[in-house]
Amino acid sequence: MLAIHPTAIISPRAEIDPSVEVGPFCVIDGDVRIGANSKLYHQVYVTGWTEIGEGCVLHPGVIVGHEPQDTKYKGERSYCRIGEQTILREYVTVHRASGEDLETVIGNRCFLLGGSHVGHNSKVGNDVTLVNNVLLAGHVTIQDRVTIGGSAMAHQFSRIGELAMVSGFAPVHMDIVPFAMTDLRGKITSVNRVGLKRSNLSKEEISEIKESFRTLFRSDMGFSEASAAVVAKVKTSAGKRLADFLNAESKRGIAGSSRS
Repeated sequence: MLAIHPTAIISPRAEIDPSVEVGPFCVIDGDVRIGANSKLYHQVYVTGWTEIGEGCVLHPGVIVGHEPQDTKYKGERSYCRIGEQTILREYVTVHRASGEDLETVIGNRCFLLGGSHVGHNSKVGNDVTLVNNVLLAGHVTIQDRVTIGGSAMAHQFSRIGELAMVSGFAPVHMDIVPFAMTDLRGKITSVNRVGLKRSNLSKEEISEIKESFRTLFRSDMGFSEASAAVVAKVKTSAGKRLADFLNAESKRGIAGSSRS
């Protein structure tokens, strides 16, 4: 038997694992799939072509899979997908994608604190933390193990690389390279030393990342020249992921040093 409160409204098209708990006044509308051992507190709204993985927790007032805030959206089928063991705290909103068969994705073990928003077509990796009231515009890409401080805002098409830590209130209007820390203006201050220390990266990888940051943000070279030097020199797995980020297409450009 599903643990569904009698005041909840469930679409007959929804596929909900028998172990899921659905609280009072929840609405599950449309082609929704919810995995085992997930829990919806009261007044949660899940709609559209949405998939929620196993062990997720949706707190009161959460909205997942609603129509994107995009004037180009005309009701086409698009998706919202949330991985396993992800927690959405009070009044988090996650919109489905704009564009036929496109998707908004949040990975596994993410923690989205109260009032945070993930816009249409955004991609959020695994083990990401969005602190209260973080706002991600459409088409934002967040790699794994990123932490974004409260009330920070990410511009459309911006990218934030793995293990980066973004300051609270920061405007992310340019890409943030992996392993970086930012200041309140969204500029790079240093490597994320605490994040690197807590990660499973080797000493060689950490050393190479630190040396790469000195080249990128503390040398006399222009950024394009410094970026090419880092790409040519790195040898470790983490260093190559940094190089891949630098080589990938950027629609916003890459944020510079706070000292520049």
